[in-house]
Amino acid sequence: MEETNFDRLLHRYLRKELNPEEEAKFSAWLDILEKENDRDLEMSHEAREQLFQKITNRVSTVDEVIALYPRKPLVVRLFSHSWVQVAATVLIMISVTLGVRYLVMDSSEGKLAASREKMILADGTIVWINQSGDFGYYEKDGGRYATFTGEALFEVAKDPNSPFTISCGNIHVTVRGTSFILKADTAQIELEVLTGKVNVASATDKIGVDVAPHEKIIYSSAGLVARLPLSTDEISAIAANTEYNMKFQGDTMANVVRSIAKKFNVTIEITNENLNKCHVSADFTDHSLEDTLSILADLLDVSYRITGKKVELSGAGC
Repeated sequence: MEETNFDRLLHRYLRKELNPEEEAKFSAWLDILEKENDRDLEMSHEAREQLFQKITNRVSTVDEVIALYPRKPLVVRLFSHSWVQVAATVLIMISVTLGVRYLVMDSSEGKLAASREKMILADGTIVWINQSGDFGYYEKDGGRYATFTGEALFEVAKDPNSPFTISCGNIHVTVRGTSFILKADTAQIELEVLTGKVNVASATDKIGVDVAPHEKIIYSSAGLVARLPLSTDEISAIAANTEYNMKFQGDTMANVVRSIAKKFNVTIEITNENLNKCHVSADFTDHSLEDTLSILADLLDVSYRITGKKVELSGAGC
């Protein structure tokens, strides 16, 4: 059983790590559960993800979060009706989830080494995290913050006005929009940068070091340990088992659309079948959904419309 974004949000709530806006929204949602005296509550994966996005999104309101309270046939037992029982149930649920995961890792380590879970954060950042990783995310005072141990590929959404800082114990990785793989524990990290510039610092090395594209460093809480170039094989291995690589050379429109939909967890509808006759040569790697569609629109003279998780593509075709 995989730990979801919502599970991590519950975990952060119990550890009192939510920012004030998130805590207000989450508390309002829990108040509804208490008032409704729900001993059972249906929470599909999609519903949990939608609630996570609303709570962590800076522009959503408390009313929008409350509106997500499900009023459908009750299926999955999640909460009891007192606050103490709510916290206990959530903690047990998270512990069981993590326990199952670790047991599976012990019995099939080779299989899980190639398996990554994808998370799309509220700011559009995509993280492909190995199942042994521990990741938390929140937004506060114009900044984006994460805590992390494990191994993951990050494609951080570009926002020059909002730095993205990942804390790995006493080591801090700061970017504004770039892609890299990070292997971290609380004492040392290994960082492999694909695009953009990344700064790595610590409490004893506050200026830190800047890491350029196609560079790899090993960094401890005491400072830089090693700096090496990334080999071609290492770069290829970084993107394995993810949708990070979005470079197409004469691919069919159907294949391109399928890849875009899978990467960004959207549904794409093509209004004119003639568009499927087109072939695409372009590199959408490290681009947001909006940028990807904009490039595609310029290439093929098509228009697009994004409505929630649905994208509509229109044009004359080829």
